[in-house]
Amino acid sequence: MGRRFPLQPLVELSADRVEAAERRLQALDAERRQAKEKLAQVEAYRVEYRERLQQSLAVGLGVTQVRDWHAFLARLDEACGQQSSEVALREAAYLSGQKDWLEQRRKKKAFDALATRHQQAEAMRESKLEQRLQDDHAQTMLRKVRLDEAER
Repeated sequence: MGRRFPLQPLVELSADRVEAAERRLQALDAERRQAKEKLAQVEAYRVEYRERLQQSLAVGLGVTQVRDWHAFLARLDEACGQQSSEVALREAAYLSGQKDWLEQRRKKKAFDALATRHQQAEAMRESKLEQRLQDDHAQTMLRKVRLDEAER
């Protein structure tokens, strides 16, 4: 059996970190999608209420009612702005998480490459050792045969 790879704990740690970064990225993606869906809903409400205002204006509204509609639409516009900011924050967080995940993956690949090289070197070392043992055994057998022949 070959020698243990001395950096094996780092290989395992890097695998754990990649998995953790992947879970974080999935959570950030879900938050981003949720924020985008909420923005789409608020924008749909805004469009719907603007259309309702137009329909109500066609029928006829009082000044107070028109002012209330405009105040409500202004609050919807503000909500859209706030949700747009939230989407931008979630997008930035997702991109940061993606960058972290890529970095963790890069580190894991580097450690995996080192582990593979170590395994190959150990296999080569063991192969050479096995060959040396076989050569020594063959030499011993040859000496024994020659000794037996010399004694006859």
